[in-house]
Amino acid sequence: MAERNVVKKRPRRTNRDLFLDKLKSLVDKDSPLTTNQALRDALGWDEDKYRQIKRQLLDEEQIVSGRGHGGKIGLSFGIGSNPLNIFISYSHADEALKDQFVKHLNPLKRMGLIAEWHDRKILAGDKWAQEISKNLATSKIIVLLVSIDFINSEYCYDIELEKALDLHEKGASKVIPVILRSCMWQHMPFAKYQALPKDGKAVKSWLDVDEAFASVAEGIKKTVDEILLNE
Repeated sequence: MAERNVVKKRPRRTNRDLFLDKLKSLVDKDSPLTTNQALRDALGWDEDKYRQIKRQLLDEEQIVSGRGHGGKIGLSFGIGSNPLNIFISYSHADEALKDQFVKHLNPLKRMGLIAEWHDRKILAGDKWAQEISKNLATSKIIVLLVSIDFINSEYCYDIELEKALDLHEKGASKVIPVILRSCMWQHMPFAKYQALPKDGKAVKSWLDVDEAFASVAEGIKKTVDEILLNE
């Protein structure tokens, strides 16, 4: 019996696929964001349909979006060509907690949103003070892993913190205090900035440390999205 030629039907493209493909056509490496208005016009959709699919993709973390009708929108994974540098300032007494924190940043790294740096990335032969100063100056976000050892560290408090606060005040970087262990951080100069986890409750005070760091990572992602959408 002769074989029948079977014509395979192409899978039907969903509204989700159409949204992402059209967005990809409007952005590139140099301009990773477009406006909601431009994308909706390109799709030819009404406002309700656009919002429904946009919400689905936001929930899937496939896209990032600013607020409002005229806000900007882009691909989470597409923005990875220019990830934001994050500097982590910490006391070596908190090395284990720093390592746990970095693990919770890995999803943001896989999404291409960030590239983190801390002093353990200094290579043999490098001038450590220069490397720290260089990476601090080029970071969009500076995370302070706060504990009593951080506050008592002359280098963390007197050098890294002073530079971090200066960069924040100039608008070059954003300082995010992450409270690791209970201490009198509310009286420190960085207390005026919004701290993580929620309500500034120390990570070690949570019943589940992973839950605390997940809360921190979510807070950092919101800041990353905000920075990218306003660049």
